[in-house]
Amino acid sequence: MPPKSEDMKTDSTLQPQRTRLVAIARDIVRNDGMAALSLEALAAKGDTPLPTVESLFKDKPGLIRALYEAWVEEWQRRLMTALPETPPEAMLRQAAHIYRELACSDRALFLAASTPIAIEADLFGVLSRSTAFELFANFLKTGMAERRFRVTADPDATVRTLWGVVHGTVLLEICSGYDELTGKRTLDESISLMTRGLQR
Repeated sequence: MPPKSEDMKTDSTLQPQRTRLVAIARDIVRNDGMAALSLEALAAKGDTPLPTVESLFKDKPGLIRALYEAWVEEWQRRLMTALPETPPEAMLRQAAHIYRELACSDRALFLAASTPIAIEADLFGVLSRSTAFELFANFLKTGMAERRFRVTADPDATVRTLWGVVHGTVLLEICSGYDELTGKRTLDESISLMTRGLQR
């Protein structure tokens, strides 16, 4: 059943407030870490009644899911903006570097991705269902279909494996304390190794 018009109006009315609170929650995590984030802390920091915060996010996993959704949406928006000026063969590298930049700007959020509460919030589900990830996957699958890349037995598994390399390389940079130049070079090398491994 389609939503009632009054429901749609309510959602539209609340969206700016939800967006504002997500930005505040992101700042809390950036400055004080994931442990400092709670509905109560967000209500206080955002000068918003706790019942309103609860109605928008329900619970902490819901709030964290909203954070990751906003994070993935920013990755997607930046990639889509860069796309017209990005040659197809550079799309993989561009997607990976934008992902790296976002991870480095939200280190605590990125590092929390493997914690139970982030798993409950379905971070990687949010990521894998995004248009940006679909572009990444289609680039690889199209390359296989056109025989530019080696055809694998399970293209979807190959996509996940290659994205795991990107994610792992960025994680290594953040955990190792690389400087920015070293981090970028390491990611470039990982991408080069990946694409060479796929070439026929």
